[in-house]
Amino acid sequence: MDKEEKDIDECLDWLDGAGTSGRPGDEDLHELRRMADDCNRVFARKAHDAPDVDAAWRQFRDTHRASRRRRLRRAALWGGWAGMAACLAALVWIALARPEAEEHEPVMMFTAVHESQEVTLSAEDGAVWELGDRRAGQALDEQGIAADERVADYRKTEQTSMQTLTVPRGKDYHLVLADGTEVWINAESRLHYPARFTGDTRTVRLEGEAYFKVARDEQHPFVVETAHLKTRVLGTEFNLQSYAGEASSVTLVAGRVAVQTDHSAEQISLMPGQELTLEADGTSPTLQNVDTYARTQWKEGYFYFDRASLEEILHGLGRWYNVDIELDCDPALLDYHLHYVANRHGTLAEALEKLNNLKRVTVVQEGNRIVLK
Repeated sequence: MDKEEKDIDECLDWLDGAGTSGRPGDEDLHELRRMADDCNRVFARKAHDAPDVDAAWRQFRDTHRASRRRRLRRAALWGGWAGMAACLAALVWIALARPEAEEHEPVMMFTAVHESQEVTLSAEDGAVWELGDRRAGQALDEQGIAADERVADYRKTEQTSMQTLTVPRGKDYHLVLADGTEVWINAESRLHYPARFTGDTRTVRLEGEAYFKVARDEQHPFVVETAHLKTRVLGTEFNLQSYAGEASSVTLVAGRVAVQTDHSAEQISLMPGQELTLEADGTSPTLQNVDTYARTQWKEGYFYFDRASLEEILHGLGRWYNVDIELDCDPALLDYHLHYVANRHGTLAEALEKLNNLKRVTVVQEGNRIVLK
């Protein structure tokens, strides 16, 4: 006999002893209504929140254990067909409303890529260097660019050509621009920038995610362009995320920025601790206060998701470990919001163990694939 059947049998035992005469009082009716309400909260189907039924049963049982003893002592007052019918109806409703396991066709929600997993630097003349390669370091050093597998520094270069730094999945990179601005570039991201700024503005273009610590220069504003945003600053620190097909965001850590979307000429000013988000199509700008610590821990080597959807967490894991992610369960699970922290430099197995320890979902690794069950 499983736990659910045992709990129902206990309720039936209670009904069997529920007296033969008398009319329930107001307190009894109130108790029954409260019990029914709890049943509804425990077992109601919600498209966005598949319940942890076992945990809910335990909470429901513990909450009503004491009141059940009182009702047993007042069994004589619970006679009559009305009280019995109400209780039996509640039991039938519980049995019928309890969510049944449904079969779902597996869906691939994130796909691994099979391309170079090295950080590369491309120049407008067509030259391409893998920054982990010693020969690339020597060639760039001749141009005044100090670069290795972790950081590139342009402060001594006299070059002015456009550069493109591409960071693959599973890696991040630290860039120091010619003006002293520092940029931490996250996995699966690309930054376009001049080797040395020469115009009235210092303009770069980002695809993906990066954290900017901008060197102050009031005469030459710093501008970051993305697919749907243009962020203008003088000297400040902020995180900018703009992955293709996903929501975009600008999170201000220090200083002040003005953001313009491609759907409006109006500029939106942010103060420290504020974040502007856009839908994937660049619409619906939303300004809100956020915990900037949570938004920027990726550059410190951590996955840090606070009240984030499971879908967002899985995308972060897939992007870092470059694995397929398959959904073999109710898609509503993706809307679970969780607090999840893990070391990005640990193994995929360790990251999944931490996720499974939250006891809300089951995620297994099958080769180079994550399956959500």
